[in-house]
Amino acid sequence: MDVELQKLVEAGKLTSEAAEQLEKLEPGTFCLHKSWGFGRVREWNLLLNQIVIDFASKKSHPMQTQYAAENLTPLAPEHFLARKATDLASIKNLARENPAALVRNILESLDGKATTQQIGEWLIGDVFTEAEWKRWWETTKKALKASGAFSIPAKKSDPIQIRGEGVSQADELIAAFNKARHPKEQIVALEQIIKSHQQFKEPEKQLQPIIANIENTAARNQKIHP
Repeated sequence: MDVELQKLVEAGKLTSEAAEQLEKLEPGTFCLHKSWGFGRVREWNLLLNQIVIDFASKKSHPMQTQYAAENLTPLAPEHFLARKATDLASIKNLARENPAALVRNILESLDGKATTQQIGEWLIGDVFTEAEWKRWWETTKKALKASGAFSIPAKKSDPIQIRGEGVSQADELIAAFNKARHPKEQIVALEQIIKSHQQFKEPEKQLQPIIANIENTAARNQKIHP
């Protein structure tokens, strides 16, 4: 442990757990705060029991060490926001050359999933203008679907996710239909299957249970409403 942090622990000004967390927040480290968002540790001022953070809207903002340890999340260098802050040009180039890789980096930085709105919030302003974003996203969304590596929801408000290994889009479409409990949900799921019919390598075999389900439902409805 850092010598100065150890002194604060021994003086009762900092818990040992907080000291361990602060070691991950050395000067130069990028971090996140729930209220103030993205920032970078500017310096430690341990004589005053403080560390200083540069947030976008709060430059040189001092924080008590215990509070900082409990409320700041350190970001790895490969985190999207850290990459964007250190090398915006490469991020813009990645957006042009390999948009799927860019989206993957954003999703990985958000625990594997993010809504379209969240992705846009991280790109609009410094990577794209609003108009550029809309054009880019329409093209990129098609590329994500075609890659098979991402789960693209029917609803815009639902998150896009990195698809797990061994799980195909066809598997997800079938699972979505099977989870549907109401006719409207089943219709939406069925429409997605029809739109993505090319994802089924053996449609007759893969879709037979769904066809049987639809036929059984139709037969029951016929009995109820002859």
